[in-house]
Amino acid sequence: MLNKNVQYYESQQCAIQWKAFLAAFSAEFASKGDVPDLRAFMYQMGRTMAAAFPELDGTSLQALEDGINSYWSQTNWGWMELIEQPESLIVEHHASPVKVAFGADALTWSPALLEGVYAQLFDNLGMDKSLCLTQRGDALEDGQLFVYELKKQPDEPTYFTRR
Repeated sequence: MLNKNVQYYESQQCAIQWKAFLAAFSAEFASKGDVPDLRAFMYQMGRTMAAAFPELDGTSLQALEDGINSYWSQTNWGWMELIEQPESLIVEHHASPVKVAFGADALTWSPALLEGVYAQLFDNLGMDKSLCLTQRGDALEDGQLFVYELKKQPDEPTYFTRR
């Protein structure tokens, strides 16, 4: 029964008039580069897509989560959770239409779209430049959960500190 529920849910995630176009786009796009290049393009698309968001309230994680989820709900893009960890902030995005729109084969590069959205939203809030948002692992829950992590990046060793 669970498989039927997932199939039904996925059938509702992408408007029927876009399915053929997006399948063709995904196949052509995937044939034009390697995964890091495809991810870089989708990441930039996500940063551009973030411009559609209203100004967000960053006074608390709950206010931020509520603001982001309000937009995702209005646009039928699923929902997200912010999870505070001792050394990082976890962003879990649930029920995104990314898998349905671009196909299961695109799950190696398509989640970078959401990575770019979240990176830009954090930048818009004045995120410390030493922090970086990256996807953590592969898609989970049959392509319905993407996990990203915002954390301080280790300092790159300079010529003098490597010696």
